[in-house]
Amino acid sequence: MLLSKSSKYGIRAVLYLASKCEPGKRFGTKVIARDLRLPEAFLGKIMQDLVRKKVIASIKGPNGGFFITPATLSLPVINIVEAIDGTESFHSCGMGLSECNDEKPCPIHNDYGPLRDGFFKILSDKTIGEFKKDIKEGKSFIVV
Repeated sequence: MLLSKSSKYGIRAVLYLASKCEPGKRFGTKVIARDLRLPEAFLGKIMQDLVRKKVIASIKGPNGGFFITPATLSLPVINIVEAIDGTESFHSCGMGLSECNDEKPCPIHNDYGPLRDGFFKILSDKTIGEFKKDIKEGKSFIVV
């Protein structure tokens, strides 16, 4: 719907790092993919995008891997989506029409718009750190 598979995997991977990372601890794609039950090669590409966009960090080498910095925890979750896919899906028609607005609405425009906008607001208002806290406290899960 609003999030691609890449964005969903990216959010899960970043929240995994946030919930597991301690100073000096890094995780390879293989471990993250195994623990989250995600395809390793696909996840690897997503992780590199997140590093390039400075959502997460990485170090190469035998003791390397992916990690987050304290600054990452203050980022809104929408930054993950933006780094992977951009935010166009939050501003486009739910039925994929090129022209859909209040003057020329598609059949689902009036129902879909508030849902889309509400979801965008959640991802924009909630930080990675807030979701990390919920995961650490057992209030939410990234693997079931």
